[in-house]
Amino acid sequence: MATIKTKGIIIKRINLGEADKILTILTADRGKIRVIAKGMRKPNAKLGGFLELFRYNDYMLAEGRNLDLVTGASTIESFRQISLSLHRLGLAYYVAELIDKLVEETQDADTIFDLTHSVFREINQQKLPIDLIKSFFELNLLSILGLRPELDKCIVCNKLIDEQAKFGFSWVLGGVLDGEHLTNDHHVVGLNKNELDLLRCLVANPCKSLQMNQSYVDDIPKITRLTNSLMEYALERQLRSRNFLEEVLQF
Repeated sequence: MATIKTKGIIIKRINLGEADKILTILTADRGKIRVIAKGMRKPNAKLGGFLELFRYNDYMLAEGRNLDLVTGASTIESFRQISLSLHRLGLAYYVAELIDKLVEETQDADTIFDLTHSVFREINQQKLPIDLIKSFFELNLLSILGLRPELDKCIVCNKLIDEQAKFGFSWVLGGVLDGEHLTNDHHVVGLNKNELDLLRCLVANPCKSLQMNQSYVDDIPKITRLTNSLMEYALERQLRSRNFLEEVLQF
């Protein structure tokens, strides 16, 4: 039986039979994989403490007929602070569910892993507003998946946006619109220069260098609504974890 070594973040766990669990793990080298953790639900399971949600672990896997089996694990990062805050926990569940829904198994996912890893670090530290981290993740995940929104040229006529004139954003078309192509369609929202700058900043910057400019604070709610609409359109539905996140952020 072949032995496989990999590293990854646990994004989902479901029960299997009376004692086992199926884990969904996002890895850099093997993409999104599903593996079986035998006996994990038993009280004294040897690996139970290492196989909690959102842990970043080293894994030893044994090749199985349908799914590989976890034979060993050691924690690289536990992201322990996430579980101490409902806000952090809500965002972590949302990030994990987005990955589970949008990333195919064994799809090349090294850049998605790097993004997810950096976002979990930000959630754990929470130096930035939760809504800002959420929008950062959504925009960059869409970009990696080939759905990066157009933020420089009108999505209809391809002309550079005049930031001194009237312009807006269509989440259905996936980009900015100049004044000539703005409509009263409910899929279009008007933007100001500050809001457009924040969108560009979120897409352009790696998470580790994303700094909160106080001039953007008032723009976060609108950007959050915009990225919510973008994700709903991409997924064709709203995720349960986003409903949970919105509820806990009210407290």
